[in-house]
Amino acid sequence: MSSEDGVPVIDLADIQGPGLERICEQIAKASEEWGFFHIVNHGVDLDLIRRTQKAYIDFFHLPTQEKRKYMMTADFEGWSSPEVYNDPDLMKFGLTTAKTCEFMYHVALSRDPNQQPALSTIPPALRPMVLEFAKEVTAAQERVLAAMSVALGLDASALQNRFGPADVGIRANYYPLKREGKTVGELPAHSDLPAIVFLFADKVPGLEIRKDERWVRVKPVADAFVVNVADCLEVLSNGRFRSAEHRGAGSEAEERISMVSFYMPSKAATIGPMDELLDETHPARFRSANFGQMGLELLSTGLKGKGFVEALRIEG
Repeated sequence: MSSEDGVPVIDLADIQGPGLERICEQIAKASEEWGFFHIVNHGVDLDLIRRTQKAYIDFFHLPTQEKRKYMMTADFEGWSSPEVYNDPDLMKFGLTTAKTCEFMYHVALSRDPNQQPALSTIPPALRPMVLEFAKEVTAAQERVLAAMSVALGLDASALQNRFGPADVGIRANYYPLKREGKTVGELPAHSDLPAIVFLFADKVPGLEIRKDERWVRVKPVADAFVVNVADCLEVLSNGRFRSAEHRGAGSEAEERISMVSFYMPSKAATIGPMDELLDETHPARFRSANFGQMGLELLSTGLKGKGFVEALRIEG
């Protein structure tokens, strides 16, 4: 099934039952052709999603001086907005420009028991819902990763094992109403670095995907997450699955908020084509690299196009 724009819609209701084979085939096809797909019946509590959205909106509506208490720091966590772009205390990274939308980002969950997130940097009113949201979305992401592993002909745990103890980052992007024909904030074109990304934006459109050298405006699907195959998965699958550039903008009709969950490999993980997918007729198309080092370099120098994929691509 596809939405009006052609982006595949996959029903996960039977992902742990006899429908797994069908779902794996659908995920494989969508990951090869689009690098994006919607999922419904994903198992994340819809009331929790609404409450988390509301908590983020309440934060973004606070006075600037109140939000400054949580401004992004050297660890790339916290709040950022165009209105404080010139503040010398604001830590900027690859996607942060004077036009980048207002957002808040935190690592909310870690699978590494020896390296737990600094939860004190999350505003107290947000913290309980963000942590619960991260926990439920992570479980859904790991179910999809298991299906992706099976779709590649691997054991269900293969991709997750390759990533090591993952970190999960939660980012909320806020787009106020467009005024006088100008958007207040945008998200520049880029592909995502981590393994797999879930985005929930619900009813207000704004996400665009580059497909076949054109931009496709994604029509929201009620109660669905948009799943984004990130750069790490393109490299690990040796190019079978592909990441896609995308961008975000606001609306002239109503304010827009998107909540994004980044499932990130361990900083110690080596990202390169899975050995099980290589043979004489399928040689490695990418070299291997340490995720933590490459990620930090790209965040520092700027995320442009599919930077991680192209940095690892083997020419010829």
